[in-house]
Amino acid sequence: MNRRRLTAALFLMLAAAIPFRADAGTLRGSPGSMKQQHEIAVEEDLTFARKPAQVDNLVDSGALVIVEGNADFTLSKVSFPYARPEVLLFIQRLSAQYHADNGARLVVTSLTRPADLQPRNAHELSVHPAGMAVDFRVPATARERAWLEKALLGLENARVLDVTREKKPPHYHVAVFPAEYQAYAAKMIEQHPAAVAKNDESIPAASSPAPAQAVIPVAPDVHADSLRIIVASLLSLLLVVGAAPRVLRRISKP
Repeated sequence: MNRRRLTAALFLMLAAAIPFRADAGTLRGSPGSMKQQHEIAVEEDLTFARKPAQVDNLVDSGALVIVEGNADFTLSKVSFPYARPEVLLFIQRLSAQYHADNGARLVVTSLTRPADLQPRNAHELSVHPAGMAVDFRVPATARERAWLEKALLGLENARVLDVTREKKPPHYHVAVFPAEYQAYAAKMIEQHPAAVAKNDESIPAASSPAPAQAVIPVAPDVHADSLRIIVASLLSLLLVVGAAPRVLRRISKP
């Protein structure tokens, strides 16, 4: 492969490893991220509650479930302690491993918020009224912050949620993509059958959140996933340009 083809191969290889949004994999918010969150809520046909009465109706119908604190997480000044079942599952799994690794509980500061009661600085495309968002208090210690940010960014790179670290007030805003996260969690649990058997828990159904599984990783190995993407992209490119057979012959030579 000449220098021009090699340069093109490296460019395409790196481009394939970039997340699906320019700001994905960071804690910075953007109009693009808000638009994506809102579009996913619309695509999954979620109802945006405008008034408190609509929140109550969504709870009665089972579209939203109550979120109660446990040994792994607590709620602080949450006016409407309800969320999509998949969001509850996410909170349970994340907080269980956070507690196990850090010896502290996560603090949830906001969940579903009807549109009429959104704070003044809320974005017009906010998905809090759809029940697919959760806000976490920023942990007090650097170690806990680093753990939480790594886990959240790993899940963002897995394309099952979007996370932003907000400054006023300080918190992590997490929009969980319901269908995508449910499928991801089921896959993670399926890949760790020993953990499931030990805790006598089954793969959760979308409509019924299961107890958290602290021993099952909440986020993928981001570096390993990136390496697999790079290798797969390079091999695909080599096949396209017809160089793979020559490379394989060279590798097989003693």
